[in-house]
Amino acid sequence: MPNAKLYLHEIIHIVGAGSEPYKQHTAERAGRGSSAPLVGMWQQSGSTGDWPRVVNLWEMQGWDHWAELLEYQYAKAQPGELKTWWNKALAWRSGGFDRILEPAPFSPTREELVARGPKGMAFIQEIATVRPGTADAYLDAVASRWLPVATRRGMTLAGAWRTAMRDTEAVLFWCFPTYRDYTDHLKTFHTDRDTLDWAEQARTWRTDYRETLLVPSVWNVMHPKWPPAPKRRVARRRARR
Repeated sequence: MPNAKLYLHEIIHIVGAGSEPYKQHTAERAGRGSSAPLVGMWQQSGSTGDWPRVVNLWEMQGWDHWAELLEYQYAKAQPGELKTWWNKALAWRSGGFDRILEPAPFSPTREELVARGPKGMAFIQEIATVRPGTADAYLDAVASRWLPVATRRGMTLAGAWRTAMRDTEAVLFWCFPTYRDYTDHLKTFHTDRDTLDWAEQARTWRTDYRETLLVPSVWNVMHPKWPPAPKRRVARRRARR
C-alpha cells in the first residue's frame, strides 16, 4: 500500500559538543504518549555540510495526527513535561530548521524499515530544488529511472518525500552498509554511464540539489545495533559508617 503517513524533518543546530547529550535527551522522550514515533537521528558529517548538526525524522499517522500534536504544543499553556524537556534541550541546541514531508507512494514507512531494513552506517541526504510544481514528477522519475540503478550500486532507499507548503523541493534518504560503500559510490559516479545518464535526466525536473553524509545514531531504526540495549541498573550499597 502507498505510504499514507506524514513526517517531520528537523535539522538541529547543536551548541558546542552537545550532539551526544542532545541525542540521548531526545531519545528518552521519543515514543512517549505526546511524541510521534522516531524514525531516526543522524549526525551530519562536517566534511559534507554545516556542523555541528543533528537531523531528526519523526513519523506521524497523517494530517489529523499533526493537528493533535499542534493542539498539544500550542493550544494551551505548554504542558509541564514538554516545557521541562524543551528547557533542558536548550543546553545543547540553539535552534534549527524544520520541514513537513509528504511521502512518495514508494517511500517506506517506519514499520517497513524496522521489518526489512535497510541497515547501514552511511546515509545520503539529498535535498533537491525542482522546477515549480514538479516535485511529484521528479519522485516518480526517481522510482522508475534512478532506483534500479541505485540498487545495483548498493544503495537502499530509506525515504522519498516532497516538502509540504512548498512546490519546489523534494527530500531523499539513501542508505549504504559501510562508509567504504559510500565513498566507492562517489568515486565512480562520474565514470559510470548509468549514473551520468540519470544526472542528465534529473535536470528535466531538478534545478539544484545538495547531498550530505548522515551518520546514524543507535536510536535510529536503521542503525545495525538498533534497538539499543537497555541500561542496566546497578544497585548501590549504602556505605556503612
